[in-house]
Amino acid sequence: MFNNSSNVDASHSTFSEVHRDQYNTANTFVQGSQNIHTIVHGNQIFQGSNASLEALHKAIAPSAAFDSAERHPAPACLPGTRVDVLGRISNWVEQSDNPSICWLSGMAGSGKSAIAQSVAEKYAGEKRLAASFFFSRRELERSSTQHFFPTLASQIMTFIPSVRPTIIDTLNDDFTTPTKVLREQMQKLLLAPLKAANAHFTSPMLMVIDSLDECDNERLAAELISLLARLIRECPIPLRILITSRAESHIRAKFRDPDVLPIAYLLELQAFDAEEDIRSFLRHSFNVIHDQNQKVMGDVPRPWPSELELEDVVKKASGLFIFAITVIKYVGARHQDPRKRLQVILADHAANSTGTAFADLDALYHGAIRIFPDADTTRLILGVLRYTSVPLTIRGLNSLLSRLDVNAGLVVPDLSSVLLMSEDGNQSVRIYHTSFRDFLASPQRAKKYFVDGTTYHRLIAQLCLELMVKHLKRDMCNIGDPSMFNSEVEDLPGRCGRWIDEAVRYACCYWAHHLFQVPHQGGLNEQLISTLHAFLQTSLLYWMETLSLLGALDSAVMMLQDTARWLKRVSQPPKDALDLLNDVERFVLMFFEPISQSALHVYYTALPFTPSSTTLRKLCQRELAGAMVVRVGLGDEWDARTQLITLKSSILSVAFSPDGRLIASASEEQGVQLWNAFTGINVATLGPQHKPSCAVCFSPSGAHIAVACETGLVVVWDTLTAQALISDGDHHDKPVTFLVFSANSKLLASTSHTWIQLWDVTQGLALYRLDVEGAVLSLAFSSDSRILVSGSNDNLAVTWNVDARTLFRRLKGHSAPVNCVTISHDNTLVASGSDDKSVRIWDSRTGVCLRTYSKGHEKGVVSVRFTPDDMHVISICDKIVGYSKISKQKSFECIWSLDQYYRKAMIQAPMWYAKGVRLMTSRLVGYLMESDKSDSHICLGFSPASVPFTFAYEGMISCATSLASLSSDPPTFSTFSEEIVSVAISSDGTRISAADNRKMLQIWDPALPMKKWSQFTHNMKSEMEYLVPSPDGRYCLLKTLFDLLLVDAHGATIKTLETGDLEKQTGTVFSPNSNTFAYWSEDFWTMSNTSSIRVYSSATGNRIARLPNVNKINCVVFSANGNQVACGHEEGTIEIWDVSSSQIVLTIPSQSSSVSSIAFSPDMSTIVCGTADGRVRLWDAHTGHLRVDLEGHGSKVKLIAFSPKGSHIVFGHEDNSIHLWLPPSATSHQLTSSDTMPNEIDVILYTDGGTTVTCRSTDGSVTVWAVPSEVGMEGGVVDENEGTTCSLCCKSVDSTSLNCHLVSQSNKGNVYDCLFRSGYLVREDGWVYHGSKRLLWLPVLFRPKGPTSLAAYKDRLWIANTMDRIMLLDFSKSSSPLSLSS
Repeated sequence: MFNNSSNVDASHSTFSEVHRDQYNTANTFVQGSQNIHTIVHGNQIFQGSNASLEALHKAIAPSAAFDSAERHPAPACLPGTRVDVLGRISNWVEQSDNPSICWLSGMAGSGKSAIAQSVAEKYAGEKRLAASFFFSRRELERSSTQHFFPTLASQIMTFIPSVRPTIIDTLNDDFTTPTKVLREQMQKLLLAPLKAANAHFTSPMLMVIDSLDECDNERLAAELISLLARLIRECPIPLRILITSRAESHIRAKFRDPDVLPIAYLLELQAFDAEEDIRSFLRHSFNVIHDQNQKVMGDVPRPWPSELELEDVVKKASGLFIFAITVIKYVGARHQDPRKRLQVILADHAANSTGTAFADLDALYHGAIRIFPDADTTRLILGVLRYTSVPLTIRGLNSLLSRLDVNAGLVVPDLSSVLLMSEDGNQSVRIYHTSFRDFLASPQRAKKYFVDGTTYHRLIAQLCLELMVKHLKRDMCNIGDPSMFNSEVEDLPGRCGRWIDEAVRYACCYWAHHLFQVPHQGGLNEQLISTLHAFLQTSLLYWMETLSLLGALDSAVMMLQDTARWLKRVSQPPKDALDLLNDVERFVLMFFEPISQSALHVYYTALPFTPSSTTLRKLCQRELAGAMVVRVGLGDEWDARTQLITLKSSILSVAFSPDGRLIASASEEQGVQLWNAFTGINVATLGPQHKPSCAVCFSPSGAHIAVACETGLVVVWDTLTAQALISDGDHHDKPVTFLVFSANSKLLASTSHTWIQLWDVTQGLALYRLDVEGAVLSLAFSSDSRILVSGSNDNLAVTWNVDARTLFRRLKGHSAPVNCVTISHDNTLVASGSDDKSVRIWDSRTGVCLRTYSKGHEKGVVSVRFTPDDMHVISICDKIVGYSKISKQKSFECIWSLDQYYRKAMIQAPMWYAKGVRLMTSRLVGYLMESDKSDSHICLGFSPASVPFTFAYEGMISCATSLASLSSDPPTFSTFSEEIVSVAISSDGTRISAADNRKMLQIWDPALPMKKWSQFTHNMKSEMEYLVPSPDGRYCLLKTLFDLLLVDAHGATIKTLETGDLEKQTGTVFSPNSNTFAYWSEDFWTMSNTSSIRVYSSATGNRIARLPNVNKINCVVFSANGNQVACGHEEGTIEIWDVSSSQIVLTIPSQSSSVSSIAFSPDMSTIVCGTADGRVRLWDAHTGHLRVDLEGHGSKVKLIAFSPKGSHIVFGHEDNSIHLWLPPSATSHQLTSSDTMPNEIDVILYTDGGTTVTCRSTDGSVTVWAVPSEVGMEGGVVDENEGTTCSLCCKSVDSTSLNCHLVSQSNKGNVYDCLFRSGYLVREDGWVYHGSKRLLWLPVLFRPKGPTSLAAYKDRLWIANTMDRIMLLDFSKSSSPLSLSS
């Protein structure tokens, strides 16, 4: 697009260009009836629906459906059996006046699953089965509620296609919906789509939910019932839901809930006589066995067995269908004599009897599994089957057990009575019934076949680790091309099946699960620890690649955390292994997106960006061959910030759950949201859609979360289920100013104005109200939940007896409003902080003031807390954080102060600045900075125990993680944010969450090595303001807070120029030939607005000219040969300087309006300038004669440029309109209007040899307009008098009749090379392309911070990133990292 362009000054510009096969769903705005030619880079086909459905597919449990291959052959009722119960269920479904949920309960083995299967098959055959989910403890996916609603949603999309668009839209908006809390999953994946569906049914549809008791979380299982009841009540489609389970107490209690009971139809399976059904089943099955074994049974008369023998078996079954089924499987086993096996069943099994209700079943199981002669091998196979997380085929079992020299194919067929398998061995081997799993895990019932969980988890973990060490390698599926996404690899599932052994796939997904189940028992785990160490040293990257290929990378973080927790329990935890695990966890968190999309980017993105001093980087250095190298900007250690999350609205407060796993944020538009504190994934959006009036807070138990709003609304949710327990706007008629939970989490206190409202959280009830004389500013409960203390603006702290509901003590002594109160952990002391700048300590029983700390605070105290030992009280005002020892009257110690903070920061500045600061006192520095930052204040966040705690000021975060750290400078983090509005810290001090004024939620890890002040201020000084590349790409200027760095194309620093400016307007520009550059700024040490322009050699960095005493500069430009500099001034003057002599050669007097833009013609004979009042003027560059004065339309001319040959001019106004002008015409042609370009324009230039005009907005969007054919072919006319070619006024063209058309318009958010000289592109999603080739992915913190922040030269890429740091990426694969000081 920019071929053959010349004289293009785009030093602060980028162009969003895309080439070849792209399908783009974004809307393109086109003005009028214009032809569009979209130029696109690379096979980039973005189909949101496919990506969204992939997210849903990853969350489902395919084996949970009634007709899944994994469950085949699923147990079902024999025709003619279970007639009564099946009839009752059919009647319930069909009769419209029946309750909508049927709960069929019964004991283990009574046939519930067979009934559920038969019902599902019946209604599927009638095309009335909407969905099914068969829970099972045998498989992790089927035992978790996390897969429940995604699985139902995927089935309903097939059953009711009209729900599909709504589900896809939901996933397009938030692909993490399948990972959120159940309430949100149900709402967005089921209820909302069903409400939006255009579907009509005359008969009820059915859902079948089997074995709910096998769900691994009782609370969530009960919540499922509540959510399904809500679905029934609100769903417009006639729906019935059949639920089967054992009659467990938590399920029974939920069906008695007032919200569920009215719509529940309860059936107890034991109320139906199963004996006749079992008899019919046995008779039929024995006849089948007789027919299938004629060689053995040909001479056996019918009926076989005899009626007496049949009755004996029926009696032993005791109503359990599983007994009857196991008998048939045992007697009818292939290649066995049914007569002999039946006699085994009929024999007296007293020797194996356990004396329990399952005595006969246990005896049957013993008989079934002792068929194989080697009991140890039998137990081994059964133990592995019992404790593996998902079933394996015989081939997979043999691979897992290969080191043990065991052939599962010889053992499994002999256990067909209790196991399910296919004849060809290609399907997974599964334990037939849960009752057999229970039998194996009981030493009393299984006896010598007992399989101990610890033993087998240890064994399976060992085998998994050995398999991965042996078989994992780089590029497991031979993909070869790292530019391909996993979704673009042809038949990836087939490749995984061919190249990754089934047991290896299992090992990659479940090794940590088995490891975590193993307790530490002396030396029993030495071999396991040794094998784990070998795996960590050799196979970590290969493991992550394999997880990506398998679509299971989202489990990696939890596996790594479980492994680290397990290792920490060792008597002497191996530090190197723990460091490596921490590195890998950060590695996965930071690079989850690219690795999950493209497995090979473990090596091509994640590893190259891994900090150089980390254990992981050093260990895996060999894997960097062929990858990009970060030449400049690669840190030594991980950044303390682990996650950066962008929200749609401003965050007002944040809080950690007590266990540190969740972060809550409260914002006006999105309400309360819950986030995973480790991964940053959104877990739930709770509401309400009202502006919060006080901080969001968790209960001490972590079971509840509360927020209050300006409308007086108080809301409390259950954090596990997201159910609102309290939602009350009637008890407060003014904004609620404070919320606090009691220590036992049973009570909540809220206050607005002059009263306090107490709530019963568990019952969701308002209890009583306490009236206060003044407006309440703060509240605190005692640790025994019996005392409530309040602080108010009537200068009082008050203690209240919660049980008696009465005032206990008025604590008088403050002379100003009491802003904050707290109670010691032993409940004996109360601390209060006031606007009178003092902290008082009171005896909670007598109300006597014991201590007053009035020194140390320069403003009102806004927070007080006791340390965990109750020996100190921490106090905070808007300028100071400190603490006092309670045993001493005067003992205030400052932890942090604004004065010291700025003084320490400033003395690290360049010598010319720091010397002045050193002459000032801390108080004077603080006063000066405070006057400049009058709106800033300290934000604080305390853990439940008060220490650790964190606080933030503007864009800085500090924390104190222990009592010992109170007396030293707290570690400080620079957040690169203008202002932090809220902070919180986890109870163990390992995570800090911070919300800033850019709608960003940040998560920090303060446990990383802390930065010393010198490091902190070094980072502050090196914060990058902007970068400017030279036109030929050989040089780059990097502007920091204090310095200007000149670097070459390889990243080596040519010279550091100490500029002497601070927070003053600055600018830089290269000459068109790149040989020189100019830098200008307002002189720091002068009180006037004069500036100086300094001109430097690009090759050496030496100054070659200084143009002094220049009045306020608005714009600067070099002539084409670099010999002259023209500058436009605020007062409207234009000056032209000769660089070699540093003298002014021409001054064009003020034309009353400020010069806002300026450009030399290519032949240097003419200067064009734009003014603040919208005019464009053309001047003779030699004489200063005004050639043409084009009257504007009042809007400031921000940007202006000559065409490459100088025959026409393009300029842009502040109102975002763009005009094309052909002097000497008195009018210009408008290319675009403010409607076409709604965002501010920051660059305009000619491209493609002058045939197109490119303009970019500050949001990164770029439009390209074709120059009309009438002026597209540039050429000059010979001036007959002078014999030279004049570039302007060459022909007369009516510019008002020009027909311009739009060539292309890009999406906002993409960033291109700012000089338009390469095909490099950083897409909004972080992927970097070169032409059509996908290169790598940039983390959010490493991405260009704006449209002007990317510059490319050959195979190198300069990036000014969002952390205000410079990075240089080298794709030549032949260089080593440098620092900017090199």
